[in-house]
Amino acid sequence: MRAPRLAAAKLIRRNRYARFEVRTAAIPVCLGILIALIWAERDSAAAALAWLRPHELSCGAVAAVASALLTARRRALKRAEFARSWLAAVPVRVGTARWESLVIETLPAIAAIGVIAITGLAYVLASAFAHRAEVFSALAVGAFLSGGIVLGIIGSHLIPQPKPVILPPGSRYVPHQRVRRAAGVRPSLGALGLWPIRQMFAWAQPKIVARASIPILVMMPMGTTADAAMVAIALFGIIAALLLLWSAVVSASRAARSWLAPLPARTAIVVRAFLLPTCGVIAAAGVIEASLLLVFNVSYRISAEAGACTAAIGCLTVGGAVIWNLRPRRMR
Repeated sequence: MRAPRLAAAKLIRRNRYARFEVRTAAIPVCLGILIALIWAERDSAAAALAWLRPHELSCGAVAAVASALLTARRRALKRAEFARSWLAAVPVRVGTARWESLVIETLPAIAAIGVIAITGLAYVLASAFAHRAEVFSALAVGAFLSGGIVLGIIGSHLIPQPKPVILPPGSRYVPHQRVRRAAGVRPSLGALGLWPIRQMFAWAQPKIVARASIPILVMMPMGTTADAAMVAIALFGIIAALLLLWSAVVSASRAARSWLAPLPARTAIVVRAFLLPTCGVIAAAGVIEASLLLVFNVSYRISAEAGACTAAIGCLTVGGAVIWNLRPRRMR
């Protein structure tokens, strides 16, 4: 076997998406749909391209920073995962191990470059149908974005890899109740709802939060007061906490699907056990966001709408992810 990690990753993705039965002929159809959408919204697409053209260097820089951070994080996760995998004992040549590791670690960045190329091609074809000569602008913007992603991949090797941190079950980062006396054993699925919340606190370590606050402080304009900076950091912190909570719900629901499979538990009960505490935390985050916007002298109506939208989008996406992961599987 020349590249066991790539072969294993290919088999995992093939088994995961086998139920969709995607045909090769669907690729031209999707490209045609994309061209039709761009042609139908050609005025909006032209306005977006006209805004991106003068800011292509800034967009490339943002793409480079995002690509470097995400690639470095993926490299750390994949290396930690590979160290615990049975594939680590497979004898592979050094050169083969290096290039397959590079492909696996940079796969999302390579996919992003492919998406940019396909979108640029669709825009060029739509412009040709609309008799517009904006090909050079689309190619220039795509080249800057793709170049920024490539520079981010190269720069990700300069970011030091974090040391592996194995949190014990009684981690100090995870809040837990102190039981003073023994309580009666009452079996329930209530702990499932606390699992994603505790996982969120376990991921949000002080060192990671401090590093994530540095870009926010750098983006603050000159003359920003301390109270405004603190409110801005709090808003970004709420958004980051919701993203961590969403990732924790997805991870916990996937893990729960495996060990709940033999149990005669109805899917609706499991979904309700997952969603009730999680949606309560999301609703509380929406209330806190609205309160912070009021501190920023935002009107009551806009603050309430922003908090309600955050809570609604968070609950809907979390609910959809849980239902998708816990849905009954069709046996083949």
